[in-house]
Amino acid sequence: MKVNPNYPAINVKQALADPNSIFYYYQKLIRLRREHPIIVYGAYDLILDAHEAIYAFTRTLEEDHLLVILNFSQGTPVFALPPDIHFSDPELLIGNYPVHPAEDIRQLTLRPYEARVYRLKA
Repeated sequence: MKVNPNYPAINVKQALADPNSIFYYYQKLIRLRREHPIIVYGAYDLILDAHEAIYAFTRTLEEDHLLVILNFSQGTPVFALPPDIHFSDPELLIGNYPVHPAEDIRQLTLRPYEARVYRLKA
């Protein structure tokens, strides 16, 4: 098996030197899974069952609520939060793009392959 020709730019040394690399993103995901039992044990509820590009769902465990929004396309679809989901003070736990803290999660234009996980207070 030959080495990929992009090895000078995409390699372990580069990933460890970049705090925004996929390596560190996965470390954050693993840490969140350990710190938040809701990720493993929370009840799953699909909220956009017919959307072509967006996969979105909630997880609920006792008083904890998570909202997961994933854009599985290279387009920029608009996510509209269903009106039956009530919350206050959304806290972004992880995302793969920078997010403005004052952004209203009720309606978002997602970037290509964007992923966000919010903790919601009911």
